[in-house]
Amino acid sequence: MALLLCHKEAKYPYYYESLDLSLYSMEELAYAVGQYLPLVPKDFVSPPLCRWIMDGLERKEVGEKLLQLYEMGEKEERLLFRLLRESGYYTEKEIEELSLEWRRIHTLSDAEQREKRGDCFFSLRKYKKAADAYQDAIHFEENGRRIRKLGECYIHTKEFPRAAESFRKLYEKNHDKMAARRLYFLAKMCFPKDKYKESFHTLEEGWTEEWEKEWQDTLLRMRTSPENREIEEAYRKGKEAFLSFAKDKIASWKEEIRGRV
Repeated sequence: MALLLCHKEAKYPYYYESLDLSLYSMEELAYAVGQYLPLVPKDFVSPPLCRWIMDGLERKEVGEKLLQLYEMGEKEERLLFRLLRESGYYTEKEIEELSLEWRRIHTLSDAEQREKRGDCFFSLRKYKKAADAYQDAIHFEENGRRIRKLGECYIHTKEFPRAAESFRKLYEKNHDKMAARRLYFLAKMCFPKDKYKESFHTLEEGWTEEWEKEWQDTLLRMRTSPENREIEEAYRKGKEAFLSFAKDKIASWKEEIRGRV
């Protein structure tokens, strides 16, 4: 967002909770809204936002007008697109296209809207939020596509037992080879090791042999990888050096995971 050409930077940022972003201009705000319409909450144009426009951006007239319309009970859609027009970021044609997309989103079922939200979070690598949205969608209406998306989220957050359960459920639902393959590899990282043994009895002949070879080839590559050599080198330096290395590595992994939630 820092690459956007902004006319005026705010004295203080506006925190857009849905995207976990601090915004410093009307242009950044408009971009965030237009790029991720399914994530825009129903009460987006609110008194706090209007006050930020008035005080933070020093666009008193715009903020006061929006606040006045809000207090008069103006429709959510009209408030939102008034805001986008005032930003000057979009052309009128783009505004019309966004308006059509907004209306299309709001004709979707509750399950479809939540799935759309999950897709947006997934594209932003906010995998925990994406998983929550997909779970909500499944609660309203379960289908294989949503189960698969939920499983993919759990892989990214390294919640392998949950991912395995998602793909087991998906395979039992529609006998998808992709789901069986995911489950086969995830089962290697779950305990007990034979937990999903029964799920593989119905697989076509040759599938598990093919996947086992792929697994063993991957293990071989990992043993000769720079990352593994780094671990072995730390181990050779002694217990204290290895524990220090492990502590730093775990801390970096935790930081990586936090960025995905």
